[in-house]
Amino acid sequence: MLRATGVTLTLTVTDVEEALAGFAAGAVQDLRVGLESGAILVRLRVPVEPVRMLVPVELRFTVMAAAGNLVKLGVAWTNMGLLPAFVKEKALQKAFEALPGEYQDGVWRLDLGEVLEHVPVSFRLKGVHVDRDGIVVELADVMAFPIDTSALGALSPGALVPVPSAGEQTIPEHQGFYDKLRERVRRYAAEKAPQWAQPLIPWLMAVPDFFVLLVRLARDPRVPPAAKVIAGATVAYFVSPIDLIPDPIPLIGEVDDLGLALLAVEQIARLVPHDVVQEAWPGEGDVLQLVREGTNLITRVLPNRVLTALKKVLEQPA
Repeated sequence: MLRATGVTLTLTVTDVEEALAGFAAGAVQDLRVGLESGAILVRLRVPVEPVRMLVPVELRFTVMAAAGNLVKLGVAWTNMGLLPAFVKEKALQKAFEALPGEYQDGVWRLDLGEVLEHVPVSFRLKGVHVDRDGIVVELADVMAFPIDTSALGALSPGALVPVPSAGEQTIPEHQGFYDKLRERVRRYAAEKAPQWAQPLIPWLMAVPDFFVLLVRLARDPRVPPAAKVIAGATVAYFVSPIDLIPDPIPLIGEVDDLGLALLAVEQIARLVPHDVVQEAWPGEGDVLQLVREGTNLITRVLPNRVLTALKKVLEQPA
């Protein structure tokens, strides 16, 4: 994980051109970017169907505000003064439709969280300044986690994933924690999950069920002491306020819980009969088959040092 109280990025003309061209994906032609003190100049040609022509667009962007994840840019034409207003508006709508953010009435609202939706990073935007040498972006409270998002993208559409239990579980002294955990995962999955994390959501939704499984195994008289130690250590970690991975990055705070649970059940399965583990599983499907699939995913996604830290939690006392 990377933490930084402040980071300053400088984007060159080439950086901006490549970013805009990547988002536009062929929707515009002859894209050129220039910089001057306080403004970004963008020249391009946009196909506009009503007039069946490529409209040359020259725009001047100025920074109006920058806070949180949002940058507000004023947009003004610098060419084609005699062009009808409706044609200009059509050209602008065409130019912006392939780009992130929202354009309306001369203002482009750009959400950097949307731009970086495939990157596991959290930050607070302090300011954006433009001069002739580059666009300077100042960030504060930066937290980035080196998760391997390429491993998530390589998942097969038919990959085995857990189906969380439909009903609430009864685990007397931990019921409040279970309810809180399930609600937290549901809320993050529904409201904050970035695009890169989508393949993880079915697994994260099952984290509360893995918690129930471990509580049941820790109490089961058929489970040998060595396996109970593993289950107990994992349950203790679940209810601990300390996370190995920071919560401010959406859903990452749950990934360490998931990884630890999968590694714990994998170890317990070597000491406990399959039917005993399966009986304790509140979800659907063969739990050990799910654990094998999930462990394979986690070991490809998480860096080795995090996996090592998780495994240390499970080390039995001498």
